Amino acid sequence: MPTRTPLMRFSWIVAPSPVFAFAYGLLGATPGPLMMLCFSFVPPFAVAAWLAADARATQVGAVFDAGWLFAMTWPVAVPWYAVRTRGMRGLGLAARLYLFALAPVLAFAVGYALRLALT
Repeated sequence: MPTRTPLMRFSWIVAPSPVFAFAYGLLGATPGPLMMLCFSFVPPFAVAAWLAADARATQVGAVFDAGWLFAMTWPVAVPWYAVRTRGMRGLGLAARLYLFALAPVLAFAVGYALRLALT
């Protein structure tokens, strides 16, 4: 695992977004455009930033702009990178990164489903 970098600390800023998404779903409120942007794009970009920081730390290859590559292709790049750097045990890392990237959307869906179940 790479050493702590400002990009990795950014993930702690993104981590509360599933809580807010769950609250929006539970209350049946529609998030505003800025919140939807945060729920939809910030977590995948945080995953891409983590992948780029890890690629620099592990010196995987000489990719000039790995951050941009990971940001644009993160659904494909996450399992490829995890398996490439950690072997088959990297699939667990890939699953955690997918969960982190999709957590706000899933939390909103769970909150909304819970709201429907309670009413």
